[in-house]
Amino acid sequence: MSGARVPPVPGPIVDQPLKDRSILIVEDDVVLSTDLANLLTSGGCKVVLPTTSIASASSTIVHYLVDAAILDVNVQNEWVFPVAHALQAAQIPFLFLTAYSPESIPAELRSRPFIQKPHVPQDLVDRLASMLQAARFTD
Repeated sequence: MSGARVPPVPGPIVDQPLKDRSILIVEDDVVLSTDLANLLTSGGCKVVLPTTSIASASSTIVHYLVDAAILDVNVQNEWVFPVAHALQAAQIPFLFLTAYSPESIPAELRSRPFIQKPHVPQDLVDRLASMLQAARFTD
């Protein structure tokens, strides 16, 4: 059969950089938090832990293993920086996703990744993946 076509050999399975990861979301806008959870779940996360207050975020860090976190800067009129410091002390990577300016973040935390709202969902996934990859090589 000289005219028979050979089916293409499938390429390697595309690596899901968020596969099996657990991500903490600290966001008081329930619609955005739900959108973020859906985005992360579709990106392969096994656990997404949305929290809507500083107290619940702090409790989550103590009671659950998280691989990374997404933090809004102001959550129910409270600054998220105590959570950021706790994550930093636990060596858990995090990024800020906020409508606030980078200058609103204390100087010691300004080197952390920062994404301005409104954001591009794929940029957020890419930034999380980069953070997780970098953290993997610093362990």
